[in-house]
Amino acid sequence: MKIAMTGATGYVGSQILAEALSRPNVEITAFVRDPAKLPVHDRLASAVWHIDQPDALADGLAGHDAVIHAFHPGRDLDKADHDLNLTGHRTAIAAAKNAGVPRFLAVGGAASLKTPDGLEYIDSPLWDHGFDDFLPAIRITRALYYMLKPETELDWVVVAPSSLLRPSALTKQFRYGKDELLYDKDGKSHISLEDYAYAMVEEAVDPKHHRERFTVGY
Repeated sequence: MKIAMTGATGYVGSQILAEALSRPNVEITAFVRDPAKLPVHDRLASAVWHIDQPDALADGLAGHDAVIHAFHPGRDLDKADHDLNLTGHRTAIAAAKNAGVPRFLAVGGAASLKTPDGLEYIDSPLWDHGFDDFLPAIRITRALYYMLKPETELDWVVVAPSSLLRPSALTKQFRYGKDELLYDKDGKSHISLEDYAYAMVEEAVDPKHHRERFTVGY
């Protein structure tokens, strides 16, 4: 299987890349700003990705079976540049459609998942204000879901983590949800980075969701 990736050197993307390369029948092309940051692997190719060049990206995506879009615009964003910061998402979506890639899998966030009070997490009293410094970037990821939600041309899926996404261990012992934030028996919403990456790659190689969002948590 040939998978194209954006954001493969990022916090989440690098773990997804490692999980994908652990699968012997998966080849990856990583579209990144700096290919020198990628690991060396015989099933990993790279290309420089400029977010303002959708036609060039489409040429590179042609022939791939799926795109895993792990692009992140960065944490230090100016709130006033919200629309500009959506460029990376718009470029990837347009390029995937122009290239005729069958599947588009996006790294989502927990911000727009519903909490037990019926509100989106970002608007709920349950929101963890420890994330407030990163709100501009969080809102960009939240916007990606709403960009894809009406999309009928792409077979897309958004994989949303639980509230806390941290490196820990690969357990493969997690639950799936749809639009509601998942909590464990102690009331904590969390998923390891390793299990999140596993869920993403599993969905890429064995699709079970189509034009919808799902979430994973303990």
